[in-house]
Amino acid sequence: MRSLKYKLAPLGAALVLGGLLLSGCTTASTATNNPTKIPETTVTTTVNPANAAAAQAAMKFYLAVTLDQSRAQLETMLGVPGEIQADGQVAYRDPDSGYGVLIRFGEDDAVFAKRLLPSGRSPELAALNPFPVTDKQAYRMAAGMPFYEVQDVMGSDGIEVSLSKPEAGSTKQVTGLGWFNPDGSYAVVYLNLPQGLVVGSEFVAGPA
Repeated sequence: MRSLKYKLAPLGAALVLGGLLLSGCTTASTATNNPTKIPETTVTTTVNPANAAAAQAAMKFYLAVTLDQSRAQLETMLGVPGEIQADGQVAYRDPDSGYGVLIRFGEDDAVFAKRLLPSGRSPELAALNPFPVTDKQAYRMAAGMPFYEVQDVMGSDGIEVSLSKPEAGSTKQVTGLGWFNPDGSYAVVYLNLPQGLVVGSEFVAGPA
């Protein structure tokens, strides 16, 4: 086991799916839209290198997919058949890790939105989260809350678990940041881009 010390990073850094921990970096500067000066916050956590490597492997499919990518290109790249869900989205799972990515295709048959698919209790993703999170934290999120307040409530930046293009009538993309617990439960906070303001949140219970 090794200790990594890092500072809460700006929204842009959080959107690199926990790259701060996975890349082995030790610090990152705080930069928010907070008009009041907020001291940098240093968090010390212990990360098992094997779990960190497994987490990066778990996110492989999610990271590989880009918005506007064609279905044919995506399926050639991932090399696995998709499973059509009841709502029309398509799930692609990595046979090695069990993790995957859930895709919503647009009318042009290109990627409109993507979401990380966890596997079971997902201990590898929990290894990226320095503190356990609760449903109470998730539901403290109010529409319009800025990202620095999300950091304060959740205790860290979270990792990107979803990204979508703007819906009809909107110019804003939406991303979801996730915080995972060892029991497989996790919280997701949804933010609009590029402002980084909360548009919703949820808490997903772990497997029985």
